[in-house]
Amino acid sequence: MSNTLDGTCLEFASDRPCSEAGDVIPREAMGSSEPMRKVVAEVERVAPTDFTVLVTGETGSGKEVVARAIHRLSRRAAGPFVPVDCGSIPASLIESELFGHERGSFTGADRARPGKFELASGGTLFLDEISNLPFDVQPKLLRALQERKIWRVGGTQSIAVDIRVVAATNQDLCALVQASVFRLDLYHRLDEFSILVPPLRERGHDVLFLANRFLELTNRELKKSVRGLSEAAAELLLEYGWPGNVRELRNVIRRGVLLAEVDVMPDHLGIAGTPVGPDAGLPDGAGALDGSVPLREMVRRAVVRLEREILARALRQTGGNKAQAARLLQVDYKTIHKKTREYGILPS
Repeated sequence: MSNTLDGTCLEFASDRPCSEAGDVIPREAMGSSEPMRKVVAEVERVAPTDFTVLVTGETGSGKEVVARAIHRLSRRAAGPFVPVDCGSIPASLIESELFGHERGSFTGADRARPGKFELASGGTLFLDEISNLPFDVQPKLLRALQERKIWRVGGTQSIAVDIRVVAATNQDLCALVQASVFRLDLYHRLDEFSILVPPLRERGHDVLFLANRFLELTNRELKKSVRGLSEAAAELLLEYGWPGNVRELRNVIRRGVLLAEVDVMPDHLGIAGTPVGPDAGLPDGAGALDGSVPLREMVRRAVVRLEREILARALRQTGGNKAQAARLLQVDYKTIHKKTREYGILPS
């Protein structure tokens, strides 16, 4: 396994780790936008350490993917990666789930059972949606992180664990601390190093790059040969705000490939673009002046659309000849090839 990411291990094409996706770890699997290059650099920097990492970002942005990448690039890569969704476990069971329990410790405990801390020993424990952890369990988690020892529910002896913890949340933990629903000392213990995963709407042409990756993967899954995105579909993807982020994009493209025969068309996607007011005086797709879209995002959308249109026009003028289009636009062939792929511009 390589000891660098180069956009390699952050596999956004699947919710599964790379090893479960066919043991293929494609290069630049998550896009090459500046925000994601920063994420890659941060992952590479912190992965070889044993720092506890706090990964923040909106739902569906890829926080678990980042956590798995940290694990794969760490010295614990051969050990287990154990995820725990703190938001899906009933409050009455979370302590047992994390620390395990002894036989007879509560009604129904007919045998001893190790918790996630023990199961993750030698590897990485991923605490997803850590903001949902019950307040009365937080000091016990803090103690386990500080001492690297746990006590099973009903147990009388401590158990040493050798783990690295990565936590994730889509909420502002500082605000939760101020609201007295999250412990300040636990927050600082988790935040030895933090990584912010940017929302998809801030990642520029990564939208089309990922859309084409998902299209290829869904073609293989469904044994179809959908050619690609139509220009109108690509423009719609660029206009859309992606509240569900990468997870939503994946679902949208899977639906599109399922319904398409030749190219994915706008009506295959099941989404609607950002409405543009005719009195706004803005380029199509930039956004409406209603306070919902910041200036930087409006400019980004307009630039992406303009660049894509110029490239498409140049390729139409040259009959799809990329070398001629490169000369026409005074850029190198590699740039034309890369941009057409990122923007989902079909050879035709």
